Amino acid sequence: MLLRKFDQMSPYTTKQRWMALVYGVVGHLIFAASLVVMFLSLYRGLSLGWVHLHGATAWSINFLLLAQFAIGHSWLLSDRGRRFMSHLAPWGLGKPLASTLFAALASIQLLLLFVFWSPSEVLWSAPEGWMRITMTGLYLSSWLVLMKAMMDAGLEIQLGYLGWTSVWKNREPVYKSFARTGLFKYVRQPIYLAFALILWSAPTWTPDHFVLAVLLTAYCLVAPVIKEKRYRRWYGDAFARYQSRVPYWFPGFKKRLRVKEGPVEPTDHEVVIIGGGPVGLLLACLLGKRGVNVGVLEMRTERLQWSQAIGITPPALEILSKLNLADEFVARGVQIRDCQVHGESGSVGCVSFRHLKGRHRYVLSLPQMITMEILEAEVARHPSVTIRRGVEVISKKQIGGGVTLQCRDSRTETLLTTRSSYAVGCDGSRSRIREMLKIRTHSKLYGCHFVMGDFQGDSGLGDEAHLFFTAEGAVESFPLPDQKRRWIVQTEEPLMNPPTGFINQLVKQRTGLTLDAGAQLNHNAFSPRRLDCETFHDGRVLLCGDAAHVMSPIGGQGMNTGFADAEFAAEVLHAVLREGREAESLFAAYSRIRRRAANHAATRAALGMGLGVWTGHWRSLVRDFLFRYLIFSGPFANHAGPWFAMQSIPAVTLEYVSCAQSRRLLGLGNPRTGVEV
Repeated sequence: MLLRKFDQMSPYTTKQRWMALVYGVVGHLIFAASLVVMFLSLYRGLSLGWVHLHGATAWSINFLLLAQFAIGHSWLLSDRGRRFMSHLAPWGLGKPLASTLFAALASIQLLLLFVFWSPSEVLWSAPEGWMRITMTGLYLSSWLVLMKAMMDAGLEIQLGYLGWTSVWKNREPVYKSFARTGLFKYVRQPIYLAFALILWSAPTWTPDHFVLAVLLTAYCLVAPVIKEKRYRRWYGDAFARYQSRVPYWFPGFKKRLRVKEGPVEPTDHEVVIIGGGPVGLLLACLLGKRGVNVGVLEMRTERLQWSQAIGITPPALEILSKLNLADEFVARGVQIRDCQVHGESGSVGCVSFRHLKGRHRYVLSLPQMITMEILEAEVARHPSVTIRRGVEVISKKQIGGGVTLQCRDSRTETLLTTRSSYAVGCDGSRSRIREMLKIRTHSKLYGCHFVMGDFQGDSGLGDEAHLFFTAEGAVESFPLPDQKRRWIVQTEEPLMNPPTGFINQLVKQRTGLTLDAGAQLNHNAFSPRRLDCETFHDGRVLLCGDAAHVMSPIGGQGMNTGFADAEFAAEVLHAVLREGREAESLFAAYSRIRRRAANHAATRAALGMGLGVWTGHWRSLVRDFLFRYLIFSGPFANHAGPWFAMQSIPAVTLEYVSCAQSRRLLGLGNPRTGVEV
């Protein structure tokens, strides 16, 4: 078997990359210049123009300058404008540099407006003393609001660096969906609103300032209407729901619409779960136990036959105990009570779970295929839950009081329609339902790569986990049931098909341990990444597990975070369906609390992995020092076990949700304290 790297064909040549860099530098300089000129010109009441015409000629030129900005700005965003910009960069770079070109052209328009404006030289008002200080503070605050709005919208688009940085990094630009968080939760057009605030908060007033403020404010009110028509075309009913919920320009100007609770037409299920992995199955069990009519749609026709996620933490076992499944999981898994950590200079410490608070003082190692086997058996005990395999969701509609899913049955090649009151996307890291909802995501590649394989035999390491952090790369080893063991080795490049004995060779080289190549049962390569959704719900659809958040699998935090998502989602859906609670506020609470928990888990996974993948002799010695004298025997020693066991994650289970408003909405009692789960 040959060693092959993933296809790393460069989409751009060296010449194209350097040209993109030049465009980026020039564009950012123009952008910075336009901000400085605009800031000073408005602050001085447009009295700093380079051109000094008079009378009708001056006002005619000024109106032309205004027109070129207003009309040109909107035209550049049109289909024709985009085609025009595609010809403004050589060597086929027009399309990938679209964001860079637009930011530069918009900045040039601002420069033309403020540099060549002919001032009337008539002063109406120029406050002094405390009044000027107050108005200057308002002016600066308006600029801060604009900066915040631009950050919420995405600085990579607003500053234009998405285009040139993508080309420089040898990848295609990826445009995100429309923003729904930050200031965009309160108004749909915060950038235009902030721009208008800047116009009216500048302290010096002249006829020029007044005319400019009136006309550009009118533009800020009208221009987004055209923009929103484009968004309706691009994002469909997802943007339409956003329009119905969030005011156009003035926060609180209209009453926010609530999700209707009564279905408009008959439904097949109360809840449809898209994805029959561990998280989807757990959610189905939790809802089925409460008698909710649930349909599970799984694209695969058969269960995966090799283990993926293996670590189940004490909080996850506590959730499973609600279904009386914790004991069965424990009986079939391996209890890891100690994790030995080795460095370049020998043993550097031990993460012990023996002193955790609560019933489960260990992390359970259990292959994912067994986890799914147990959960599927539990699903079968609930007559209100049905699973349909080989069914792929190809489109969805949210109309009135329900969700309609168009699906394809891969076994019969027929189309079918499923209607439900609510839907939950549990369809993994490449979630189709997330894409259909047009939810904005933020992703990051960590740039490290691994190959893992399961081996027959425990290599004499027993039930302990062992982590080896060496100058050549990391090796991780975890016990599995039936005298098996998982080995994970860090590689310099992503590998598609490692040759026979590849894992054995690296393990021998880095740890001195000898593995039997014939005992290897499987292998898989992966390159960790992170993905965060800006919201975990849209309308009547929730996201759970990897569909909502993707994190490094090193440390096993992903599936356990998904289990906590499922527990919360089940409680929310039950409250809406059976207790008549208002859906929108509960879904918003779910999104807010679970996003915070997932962010903590993903950050911890990234920190642990980031430190572990250091290579090189000196960096390895620094890591050994940190482990030996700070983490495992220093001030953090008592926190290492709960930290890796996920007991200190916010809202680790429902009992630890601390938000009083959310507990009141869910009808929960007082939260538990500490980490006794």
